[in-house]
Amino acid sequence: MPQLKVATFNVEWMVSIFGGQWKHWNGKIPTSFPGQKGPIRLAAIKDVPELCRRIAGLITTIDPDVIGIEEGPPLLAQMRLFVSRFLGDRYRVYQSNENRQSIFALVRNALAGQMIQEPHDSPSLVLLNGKFPFYPWQGFQVKDQKQHRFDRVPLVLKFQPTAQKELQIVVVHTKSKFSKLKTRAQWENREKEPVLSALDSRQKLSAEVGQLRKYVTAQLQPLDLNKGVLVMGDFNDGPFADLMEREFLLHNIVDELVGSFLDPDKYLRHAMTSSVLRNAETVRFPDPLQNGQIVGEFIDHVLVSPSLVEGSGAFTLRANSCQVETVAYDQFNADVNDKDRGLRPSDHRPVSAVIDY
Repeated sequence: MPQLKVATFNVEWMVSIFGGQWKHWNGKIPTSFPGQKGPIRLAAIKDVPELCRRIAGLITTIDPDVIGIEEGPPLLAQMRLFVSRFLGDRYRVYQSNENRQSIFALVRNALAGQMIQEPHDSPSLVLLNGKFPFYPWQGFQVKDQKQHRFDRVPLVLKFQPTAQKELQIVVVHTKSKFSKLKTRAQWENREKEPVLSALDSRQKLSAEVGQLRKYVTAQLQPLDLNKGVLVMGDFNDGPFADLMEREFLLHNIVDELVGSFLDPDKYLRHAMTSSVLRNAETVRFPDPLQNGQIVGEFIDHVLVSPSLVEGSGAFTLRANSCQVETVAYDQFNADVNDKDRGLRPSDHRPVSAVIDY
């Protein structure tokens, strides 16, 4: 039975390996990068080609047929150069909208003829590329309503191994929870501006997930067992409730995206088994609500439509195949003190799964 190995990998500000350049890129990968200061700080990289070899070595070791890349470079030409120089031109490159952190997918050349991209500005993606309303925390009057849109429009591919079979692959990178809430003291003192800023960030993130959920629902009706949907990427949230979610009775966005038990045919399932998921983590970071303590969180996910789990359709999630690629990551990570960007492939570990068809 043929198989499709998919993976998602946030590569941590990949624009850095192109000198931090977008509009005025010189067409080259520099030997080093001094870093950038400003609202978004980029760490210095002593040996850029060596970092590229770490990233490419990790991808090669995972050996995916399709890999979603989050925090990719701004330009299609930049990713193509990376693939040509460090991945031996083994993948076809697809990009959503240009961004300082772009969403890409790399598809093995042998499968490229069976893959169709829905352009990011396509009318059929209006739920993903258009504006949608949300209310900031404490806003309730009509005048309080705000408009939001995906800064990074999800990348939509359709894998069609035969004329009858179609697996829609949606690569996402949702909004960060980044806010003015920086310290435990701000939280304990309930400083209004930082706390409301954190809640508003979650409102926007929730609004994005709501739109994504509407899009998935539309793709799963009417029910067609020859078609399936797989959503993967960096969701900037995990399956467990953090302190703020517990205090304010908020749902984590993974649960929001899964759907309603009232409509089980459109209910997304996590590709990872619950026993593995409970202990999984893809990132480690200092949590301001825990006095800067380093915590692990699982925010990179693969979700699939019901028929893939039940084995009732043209595509089937292989049992126990979804995993965090920690072993592969560790082969290429020499940043034991978490202080040197050039020594680690990324600050995220990739996640993979296998689909039979």
